[in-house]
Amino acid sequence: MLLVVDNSEQPSHAEQLKSSLPEGVELLFCSNDGYGAAVNLGVAWHAQNSKDAQYLLVSTHEALPEPGALRKLESTLASRDKAAVVGPALVTGVDSELVWSLGGYFSRILGLPRHHGHKSPRSILNGAESHAVSWLDGAFLLFRKSVIEWHSIDEAFFLYMEETDHQQSLRRLGWEVILEPRAVVWQSSGGTPAFYQTRNIQLFQAKNGTGLQRIASAPYVVATSIARDMIKRRGTSQWAPLVAGWRAGMSLRPAPQADGQPKIVLINPLGAALAHYTDALAEMLRASGSDVEVQSINEPSVAGSSRWRWVFDYLRLLSNASQSRPGYRTSQTLVTWPVAGFLDLAVAKLICGRSTAIVYHDPKPLVRSIGSGRLIARMVSAIPNRPRIIVHSLAAAEAMREFGLGQSLEVLAHPMLRPNGRNGTGGHPQKERPVVRVLGQFKQDRDFDALKAIATELDDCALEIVGRGWPTVAGWSVDARFVSEQEMDDLVRSSDVIVIPYKRFYQSGIAIRALEAGTPIVGRAASSLADMYGADSSLLVPESNNAESAEPNPWTSAVRHAIRNGAPEAQAAANKFFDAAVSDWRTWISETVAHTKRSLR
Repeated sequence: MLLVVDNSEQPSHAEQLKSSLPEGVELLFCSNDGYGAAVNLGVAWHAQNSKDAQYLLVSTHEALPEPGALRKLESTLASRDKAAVVGPALVTGVDSELVWSLGGYFSRILGLPRHHGHKSPRSILNGAESHAVSWLDGAFLLFRKSVIEWHSIDEAFFLYMEETDHQQSLRRLGWEVILEPRAVVWQSSGGTPAFYQTRNIQLFQAKNGTGLQRIASAPYVVATSIARDMIKRRGTSQWAPLVAGWRAGMSLRPAPQADGQPKIVLINPLGAALAHYTDALAEMLRASGSDVEVQSINEPSVAGSSRWRWVFDYLRLLSNASQSRPGYRTSQTLVTWPVAGFLDLAVAKLICGRSTAIVYHDPKPLVRSIGSGRLIARMVSAIPNRPRIIVHSLAAAEAMREFGLGQSLEVLAHPMLRPNGRNGTGGHPQKERPVVRVLGQFKQDRDFDALKAIATELDDCALEIVGRGWPTVAGWSVDARFVSEQEMDDLVRSSDVIVIPYKRFYQSGIAIRALEAGTPIVGRAASSLADMYGADSSLLVPESNNAESAEPNPWTSAVRHAIRNGAPEAQAAANKFFDAAVSDWRTWISETVAHTKRSLR
């Protein structure tokens, strides 16, 4: 669906514009409050009228894409899970012979935005491939729609640098900004007005720069511009606007946040394993009215670094999060995984203070973990005003109480993306044989008896196990490797049933992803799956049944029920669980704001 936003403030041209647009193109008129305001208005319109779209193109009237450019941008954005926005190579000139911009970077000392490849011959595009850049020109940008809906453009800039500022906020949240040089768009640009050049660099640096950059950027721009005009004998017509913009920018500061809007810094020390969890949590917090910043590092097995380096990087993230940010009276640090078990409660208290919460997924880890013993727990329990503890199931809460860590303990629903959202929940296509999968890394607490029973009785199904470290399992096709986030999503969506064959677990990220995709889950009733489906669900295996002697085996009965009738139950469970999760986290945000305000009095 195509929308034209006209902010020209020329009513006499309205009828002419309407008549010149093809049928089906929508048109909005608005006052000229700048580029950002027009984009935000268009995004809000599409949020209501293009709900099923995954991507959103923002184009100015002066951009002309070459054939195939948009498809190349779409392909690149679809192939990069962490990309929020992708832009083309911008060219200019009568014959499109010069490069205008290949994205941008920031100068080393003052952090001034500079174009890559500016005014270079177009031939430099030959053989170029997509890659991350610091920023993209706002003339022609393809966004992940959910991202730009959550993160609007700052309208205070009016003109120039608002897209650069917007992209820095996305990068701080963990998103990538991607240049696709194989997509080419012609652009006509008159350059930057002198007034906004000096005014907006101050607003930009106030939000993104260092102390030196805030002080020195505008004077440097004024001095170099005047010197350039004198050398080239251009006259003095631009000097007054430069100085006026400098003076206007001195009073500009980022708009202070309302007292009720907290700043949440999400720290994810398992950047690969908990990527999906962190994305879902961030979206849920934003839906509750928070400004969320995500800081992630990859675990040693992915980064290829030592465990000590990983711990050092984690401490650095905690230190960064502890620094107060202007305009936020209610700041909170939320750690998605404790690197050192219960010791994290002491470390986070020391570095970040009271405004910290830590999520404990496995109070009694299946894999041996540093800092997770009873002695450490008793020592940490004596710390006054320690960080809050978050768990995602009643079983996990009971385990924490057994360790003496029941104080400041909160049970919140496992975060999930919206059902029917970007992961989709459409029905699965009919297959010759139903696909039953076990997904995720192998752990010793897997129930091999259940897997054996399923393989024995379900020879009419395709039985697959995909996950790192799995041994051979009779009757199952085993693919023992690590899979990417995108491939994991594809595996979840294309499964008819997902089996969770743990003997003991507190929550399952795979089960949450299956809920998001509308894929039925089979597992034990005496687990957190009962929180999703209800303990009496036919998809869950009751503990009273003996998997070795019961006829038919309860695991195979549950799988067959899931194949025949599981989809509607999965859909209903997904909607109910999502609503409960939103309510839980919204309440937590409200209590966080109130708690922080009390501590500031």
